[in-house]
Amino acid sequence: MKNNNYTYLKFSTLILTIAILACSNPVDSDHDEHEEPVGFVLKMNGTEHVKQENGTVTGSFTLTNGNESDHVTIYYIAEDGDEFQPHTDEGYSLAAEFANSDMMEFESEGDWGFHLHPKAVGTTTMKLKLMHGGHSDYTSQNITITVN
Repeated sequence: MKNNNYTYLKFSTLILTIAILACSNPVDSDHDEHEEPVGFVLKMNGTEHVKQENGTVTGSFTLTNGNESDHVTIYYIAEDGDEFQPHTDEGYSLAAEFANSDMMEFESEGDWGFHLHPKAVGTTTMKLKLMHGGHSDYTSQNITITVN
């Protein structure tokens, strides 16, 4: 009887040890599986230019008609405040929608960069979309663009 209790104790200890080790093995922090954006930052020349955080957009674009914008890069903001860019090899891409598409053109450059090409003087708005599997996983609020 003592032998059965000892075997049961060894088996239980082994199972418990495996469970503890499996739970304490942290997930690789370089791979944030399907991190959900709650905002974004647009940077031009390394400087924050437009930001959407806590439901508020700060900043805007002022461009000159006929002149392409500087290179703009988008960084999404995770719930914990960290900036990230989804992996394009997982089917993610960037798209833009303009209130007046006759006034502005969007040129994608690289995975998460773009240029704006103003075609007329005036003011319009742009929404940026994080596309995945044919639909938008995230759509920004309106970003104001003024063209002089």
